[in-house]
Amino acid sequence: MTIDLSNQQVLLTGASQGIGLATLKQLLRCGARVLATDRDLSELHGATQQLQETHPKTLHIRELDLINCEDIMAEVPRWIDSFGTIDQLIHCAGILNLNPILTAPTSTITETFSVNVFGATTLLQQIGQHMKSHGNGNIVVIGSNAANTPRANMGAYAASKAALHMLVKCFGMELAESGIRCNIVSPGSTRTAMQMQLWNENYGEQQVIDGDAKHYRLGIPLKKIAEPDDIVQTILFLMSDAANHITLHDLRVDGGATLDN
Repeated sequence: MTIDLSNQQVLLTGASQGIGLATLKQLLRCGARVLATDRDLSELHGATQQLQETHPKTLHIRELDLINCEDIMAEVPRWIDSFGTIDQLIHCAGILNLNPILTAPTSTITETFSVNVFGATTLLQQIGQHMKSHGNGNIVVIGSNAANTPRANMGAYAASKAALHMLVKCFGMELAESGIRCNIVSPGSTRTAMQMQLWNENYGEQQVIDGDAKHYRLGIPLKKIAEPDDIVQTILFLMSDAANHITLHDLRVDGGATLDN
């Protein structure tokens, strides 16, 4: 899907890899002026070097570590002052820690929620207040199908995404009267570095597709994992006028893996 974003200014998080980087490439192709962020600025520089050369006037990069809410509250207003009005927020940043929830260290659970929930909430507050003051805007947050379906060794991640989903919907209710839409895109298994964390010599792409009854995974009815661009096309749809009456929605993009649970 190609849409015209030439008059749009977009804040994108998690832009150095995976779905975030794929989203960045498409936003620039669609003409958007993008403020791309990631917690590792050197990694972001490396991943976007060619894009910076080809889009010197429309790509700007900044460091943003969601684990530090005070930095978010300090930096985002400064960015808005220098970058200008944020028309759209695409929030892709997040972390995945793999541990049985029964024995997961408290520090790991805390880190997961600090990034995926508390940092995200602080960012949404900052951008939501900014958009409300201008009376328009659009927010798309990348969630996960794990928010609705329990997964072995992913308890903290799944719970953090479930909390994030509800927060986005509540933000959407509060911002709707200002004409601001808030939606969620929930990927399933997607060909990204995060997905590769789950694979080993005994468990890989084919096993994901086939399912695993021992670990209560149903498999993927469409018989393929998603490519990052599959998720990006969904994001672009929710950014476009074609979705101008959609808000508080969780759009699942998992090939049927969770049976739309």
